[in-house]
Amino acid sequence: MENSLSCVVAAVEKLGALRVMLLTVLALLTALAPFALETTGYEGWALASTVIVPALVPIFFFVTLLDVLMSAIYRSSSDGGLRDKYQLVIKVEVVFLIIMMVAWMPLFWGVLNPQ
Repeated sequence: MENSLSCVVAAVEKLGALRVMLLTVLALLTALAPFALETTGYEGWALASTVIVPALVPIFFFVTLLDVLMSAIYRSSSDGGLRDKYQLVIKVEVVFLIIMMVAWMPLFWGVLNPQ
């Protein structure tokens, strides 16, 4: 328990609290992807999983891409430890984006290519 807590603290110190929260939201959106494939519901919890969450995915996708872009800009103008920090941020966020895209691909493919 103490070891996992120290890993979380180290990640927050390395990436920053806001980036860790952004990655947490990306992980949550990725975990909710299978529920969005159900029939669209307009009341109760079905509204959240089939309407609200799919609307949030493109927003957080582009917010994360913006953070990757800004990290690349900061990386280019820094040196040493900060350069390594921004390189880590870029790698971690791109991995999370790829995982989220793969999870949401069936839904968006069906929406963009109706039969």
